[in-house]
Amino acid sequence: MTEWERPATFIEMLRLGTDRPHIPDWEPDLPGLTYNLGPGNKLIKDSTPLDLPMWNAEVNQIPAPDGTVSNIYALHFLEHIHNLFHVLRECQRVLITGGHLNVVVPYWNTEIAFSDPDHKHFFSEETWRRIFDNPYYEKDREHSGWEFRVGCNIIAGIVERNKVLVTQIIRT
Repeated sequence: MTEWERPATFIEMLRLGTDRPHIPDWEPDLPGLTYNLGPGNKLIKDSTPLDLPMWNAEVNQIPAPDGTVSNIYALHFLEHIHNLFHVLRECQRVLITGGHLNVVVPYWNTEIAFSDPDHKHFFSEETWRRIFDNPYYEKDREHSGWEFRVGCNIIAGIVERNKVLVTQIIRT
């Protein structure tokens, strides 16, 4: 029988409750430039919002030199983008080594995912692994050569119909 410390954080409670000590913790933001992609009305203090009409994620680059951004937030944004790989490539290009891409998207089989006709993509806990670590994509240059690892990756929700996937993707 394993004796656990009393949980002090949500992740520690999740580890204890699921008996899975390997769940990565959420890493705190790094100091430096932070972007908030497609924020709508979800503005984040000390971050630079990028949104329509000034910035179009489908075609525009993130306005930063390579390797200069510490953190990127994409909250209920990626599911609205046709050109998902373009946005992910841009995030990879601008993030510093160790930089964070913090993502919240609707979970694939929920009402919140399917009730919005503007959603173009659906995400499960396996989506990031299939994008970043799939050997079948090696033949396709657009889908290979990723420099990301998946950190914390959790399905969360208050009610079944509104579950989300909360993921921290880290630039390697």
